[in-house]
Amino acid sequence: MFINNLAYEASAGSGKTFMLVVRYLSLLFKGASASKILALTFTNKSASEMQERVIATLENLQDKGELDEIVKVTGLTKEELLDKREVILKEFLNSDTKIMTIDSFFTQILRKFSLYVSLMPDFNTMDNQHEVKLLDRFLKEVSVSGKKDTLITLALESNKRITDIFTLLELFYMKKDEFEGFEFSQESFEFYEQEVLKSLSILDGIVQNCPQASTTAKKGFKASNIQELIAKKWLLRDTLNYSTFKKCFIPEMDDEFENLKKALRGYFRAKESNFFYGLNELLRVYIKAKKAIYVDDGELSFFDVTALVYEILHSLDDSEFIYFRLDAHIEHILLDEFQDTSIIQYKILKPLIDEALSGSGVFDDGSFFFVGDVKQSIYRFRGGVSALFGEVAKIHNTKIQKLTTNYRSQKNVVEFVNTTFKDKIKNYTPQHTRDGEDGGYVEVLKSDDVVVSVIYKLKELLQLGANPNEIAILCATNKDGELFKTEIEKEGIPVVTETTTKLIEQQSVKAVIEYLKYLYFKEDIYKENFFSLIGKETQSILHVDLDNISLRDIVRDVVKKYKLFDGHFHLVRFMDAISNYKDIEAFLFEYERLSTTSASSDIFGVKVLTIHKSKGLEYEHIIVADRLSIAKKGSAPIIYEYDEIVLKDMFLRVSNRAGFDDVYATALQKEDVLASEDSLNALYVAFTRAKRNLFIVQKSKSSLFEKIELEVIKYGTLECKKYKQEKKNYTTLNYKSLYYGTQTNILNVEDEKQEDLKAINFGLAMHYMLEMLDKFDESSIFEAKCLTVNKFGYNLEDNEIDEITKRVTNLVKDNNFLSLVDAKCYKEQAIKYRNNLFYIDLLVENDEGFIVIDYKSSKKYEKHHKKQVASYVNAIKTITGKPTKGYVVYLLNDEVEIKLNL
Repeated sequence: MFINNLAYEASAGSGKTFMLVVRYLSLLFKGASASKILALTFTNKSASEMQERVIATLENLQDKGELDEIVKVTGLTKEELLDKREVILKEFLNSDTKIMTIDSFFTQILRKFSLYVSLMPDFNTMDNQHEVKLLDRFLKEVSVSGKKDTLITLALESNKRITDIFTLLELFYMKKDEFEGFEFSQESFEFYEQEVLKSLSILDGIVQNCPQASTTAKKGFKASNIQELIAKKWLLRDTLNYSTFKKCFIPEMDDEFENLKKALRGYFRAKESNFFYGLNELLRVYIKAKKAIYVDDGELSFFDVTALVYEILHSLDDSEFIYFRLDAHIEHILLDEFQDTSIIQYKILKPLIDEALSGSGVFDDGSFFFVGDVKQSIYRFRGGVSALFGEVAKIHNTKIQKLTTNYRSQKNVVEFVNTTFKDKIKNYTPQHTRDGEDGGYVEVLKSDDVVVSVIYKLKELLQLGANPNEIAILCATNKDGELFKTEIEKEGIPVVTETTTKLIEQQSVKAVIEYLKYLYFKEDIYKENFFSLIGKETQSILHVDLDNISLRDIVRDVVKKYKLFDGHFHLVRFMDAISNYKDIEAFLFEYERLSTTSASSDIFGVKVLTIHKSKGLEYEHIIVADRLSIAKKGSAPIIYEYDEIVLKDMFLRVSNRAGFDDVYATALQKEDVLASEDSLNALYVAFTRAKRNLFIVQKSKSSLFEKIELEVIKYGTLECKKYKQEKKNYTTLNYKSLYYGTQTNILNVEDEKQEDLKAINFGLAMHYMLEMLDKFDESSIFEAKCLTVNKFGYNLEDNEIDEITKRVTNLVKDNNFLSLVDAKCYKEQAIKYRNNLFYIDLLVENDEGFIVIDYKSSKKYEKHHKKQVASYVNAIKTITGKPTKGYVVYLLNDEVEIKLNL
């Protein structure tokens, strides 16, 4: 039975992606349009996997386990589903699907409404803005705005460096939407300070005048400042009537003790109120600095995108209209890994969820579906709130069902995890294995030489024939990971870490980067490095005109000249990645921030990664290593106290404050509980990555595993699938110059002759202006021109921009063209046909069928244009089964020529 408002608590390995695909396909079979289903994940990998599984399931539905589940959900018979499958698949492939990451969805919204926040829509997104550039801009803004004293005061009072305050501001910035209703004000603390010293003086006087007082007692109330005072152990007691002061104790001492505590509470509340006031003042400057960078450079962090979308949707007067424009295209919402959703992300999505479930307005039959596992909530440090899962279910009256079958791990691993966490994790529901599943091996060993023991177990697995790619070592910190990497490499075992998977760390790519450095800096060391990396004797390198040759062409030429392509696809990815840099200078001063990873098929070795980075992954064999250093106690300078998902209060962390401040003590206790849950959840994530064999290496003291009280055991039989490494034979790549963008495969197929770079840039810019037209009329041209100048202005002269504008203007005034597009239009339509992906400039759907329109700026390759459009027409006709015509539209210097493709 289909439930339109449903959530699954999906424990590790319980088939979360399977159920997401079932839900998605059930919606399609019940008549929902794929273009109106929003499916959001947290990683590109998950989004790609879901899209691929939807297609694969539809293509082979009769053999897929999803078929039986879809029958249960939709109430349709297998025969009915199989009969509809081909139609559903065609419609899906031809739809504007919305299966993407939550960051991509927010980026899409921001591009659509970017002008509301004075931002051009062709901005770039990074994990973080350039920290050095941001800090430099922030310090300049601090000086200009007269906030230098505020910054220095905060640093001195909190005993933090300026850079630490800068880090605090980033965290404050991520929570700023939760401060609504908070009032930051300056308060005087001198009164409280005097009251503290007064009470302290009275207590000291009583003891000093007591003949029986011991030396310890007489020193007890000596303190020259508040910091010395709060270090006193007696401050943590309920009464002063105990051994140290017992001989001098009188009831008045406890009265004064209470006065002192009260004054201390007031003192610290006033101090932190001033701190948060100052931090909030600096936050305004920090935000101004961030905005200056993204306005000037068009560079935003992913959280900047989220913050700006929230600002647009919640701060502007016409936000309801914007929401209408968004949700008019969304009827069904599917959310993956919901336990990792932050409060601000939920606030952005909430109106869309409300509309989907309202049963009125834009549509009548919407739905809401989310999956997650609170036990895997480990991202509180970046805004995740574990209580959100349950609270959202309450808010929307969502029915929650549990998935308790583990399809990933073998029986002994599942049973070990159940036994370990059933009494440790709140509301833990034991998992069971699927029918017939058996086997698995778990070993817990104690060793104070963790590295040696981990390597010993790693060698044992390899000797049994384990595939190195299916072994993962999970550690506590990146620093631990680097140490493991170094020691494992000494054993001659290939290792893969987050660092080694970066594209810029691959040898062929490093060589090209050294080559580029030599061309730009003219330092011989870079030339030596280049030839060393490619394994050749050092030789001279010819001069390259950096001002007149594009970065892409420079890289293409060096790859071709020195035969650097060796069958691996690192260089292909690199060619794609550098398309975002306007020239060699921009690349060389920014490349270290390039986060692109290498092609996974070209990465081989034992994986070493942190527990947090392992989330969402699975391996045949997992070795969980104890931390190599002593863990630091909770040290976050600010404690955020929540009432479920609402931020209730904030406190500055102060040693021993809990002893005299009950309100603070409650908040600290809540924080400690959440921190404890985080650590338990992290261990649960680590153990549940294992499919077959799980090893845990535990220290005897200061262990990562203390909370779960592990005993030394060997459980099950250690077995490995025998692995044989196959030698790959690569064929020579017939390399062609690549030009990136939505028109890539069209614009550089023109001919294998040398193409004029200016002509290519002209064509790209013209296509972009056409794509940016809101309507095919003159009123839309100005905005489209501005966007084009912003994206291609550095490649084109002013007269070329004017020429493009003139040609586009001629087109939107051409009555023959306007008659063709007087129907539903799809710009830059992606079509998958016979394992090829096509991009059609303009696809028009009218009452008679479809029209394919392909724009060209020159008739130089007219024969090829006809052949190209014919292939598009054939693809559309086959996919839709409807009559399809094709036109080549030539936007020439002095006229518009429209040719029907016969």
